[in-house]
Amino acid sequence: MTFLDRQLGRFTMYRLVTVVLLALAAVAVVQSALGVLDSDIFPVDALLLTLAVMVATSVLVNLVVGRLVGARPHLESSVVTALILWFLYWPSTHAEQLGWLALVAALAQVSKYLITWRGRHLVNPAAAGVVLSVLLGWVTGWPVPFTGWWVASESLFWFVLAGALLVLHRTRRLALGAVFAVVAVAATVWWQVGIGAGLEEAIRFTLYSTPIVFFGGFMLSEPLTLPPRRTQQLGVAALAGVLFTWPLLTSRIFGEPWTTEPFTSTYELTLVVTGLVAFALRQGSRTLTLRERRRLGDDVVEYVFAADRPLRFVPGQYVELDVPHGRVDTRGRRRMFSVVSAPGSEVVVATRHPEPGSSYKRALAAASPGDRMRVTAVHGDFVWPSTGPILLVGAGIGVTPFLSQLAAHPGRDVVVVLGEREDQPYVAELEASGARVVRMPVEEVGGAAISDLVPDLSDRTALVSGRPDFVDEVARSLRGRVRRVKRDHFLGY
Repeated sequence: MTFLDRQLGRFTMYRLVTVVLLALAAVAVVQSALGVLDSDIFPVDALLLTLAVMVATSVLVNLVVGRLVGARPHLESSVVTALILWFLYWPSTHAEQLGWLALVAALAQVSKYLITWRGRHLVNPAAAGVVLSVLLGWVTGWPVPFTGWWVASESLFWFVLAGALLVLHRTRRLALGAVFAVVAVAATVWWQVGIGAGLEEAIRFTLYSTPIVFFGGFMLSEPLTLPPRRTQQLGVAALAGVLFTWPLLTSRIFGEPWTTEPFTSTYELTLVVTGLVAFALRQGSRTLTLRERRRLGDDVVEYVFAADRPLRFVPGQYVELDVPHGRVDTRGRRRMFSVVSAPGSEVVVATRHPEPGSSYKRALAAASPGDRMRVTAVHGDFVWPSTGPILLVGAGIGVTPFLSQLAAHPGRDVVVVLGEREDQPYVAELEASGARVVRMPVEEVGGAAISDLVPDLSDRTALVSGRPDFVDEVARSLRGRVRRVKRDHFLGY
């Protein structure tokens, strides 16, 4: 686990995006004050006033609408949406223009509650706000403002790139961002060359005058509007790259852009389409009712829930569990858990409760039978290949995904290497699974020791689960010794 991972792991996904976007906003304001950004177009007072109006509107509307529909509003997400919208619209000090921008922010928040299915919003709220405002202006003839995407400027580019890389690294979605960027950059450069620009000029235009990096880093990467599997996410990224540059591609191929009124740009529509595709590939949320709680060790607790509808997942995937509670700390009200149980109506997860715990862990520990929580997402690719022998390496609470995997694949050739920690949970269950279980102190687990114990190691696919530092160290030691290594990485948001 690198120093960067440890530092970023201190933030929830929403908190990290909020901090990065606020830092970018501060850079923009400073650049305006220094004249780096054109102060006639981006005066400091207009930037700050527009930001205040959009943030205040987003938070207020999210709070009011959430309470009206009986939901607990997630206020930090409304701040993120407002910050993204701020970078899309020209700043203003005029009351009428600010009123329209407030309307866009309000529509973005309303979309989270209206454009939903079983508790999940279907499209990125910022994109929904823009699209709804454009449609409203088109239908009514009202002078609703259009986006300018002024974040795509040369002076901001390197700051945006650094922020986007931090967010994508934190969410393990660098590949998604790269696929989108390659497709969108290639299409835009191809179009530029087609209208007579030189290659260097085309590249500069693409990097400094299009919002590809901002879009991929802060909008396309939103976990709630992505499909659950990595291959699906990469496919959606490629599709987004095509749709993002659709007017340019069709202009180059057919001599004129193919667009649909009232949309001359497809940036926001891209997120609408990809959100709907992602929705078709994932299941909706599930309401869980706590049935019982079992203590497995000094600080390890297992929670058994009944789901309102059967939970579908591939054994080894993880669920995002939303536990509503007051005084939410910086870690937020959602966590990722590997599922101990098989797919179905009973959902079992386990976790440690260190002291002092986060607000989330304290709320979970205080829950009583009958209390309700919600699975808001199923994600992950920590799943077995369809054929071939398997090596499972885990330690501590990291063995939890192995239980559902072993239950789903009885009779498979599996060796489990268990790095035992104090009060190691699920030892008896693993030994009763039919797999060969090798137990050793956690500090001795490594490629060399495993090679001595598993003669056919080179034929096996290894799956390593546990604390990030354990996973990184063991996975490195297994490289070149096994057919393939898969890590159980999920960092939440």
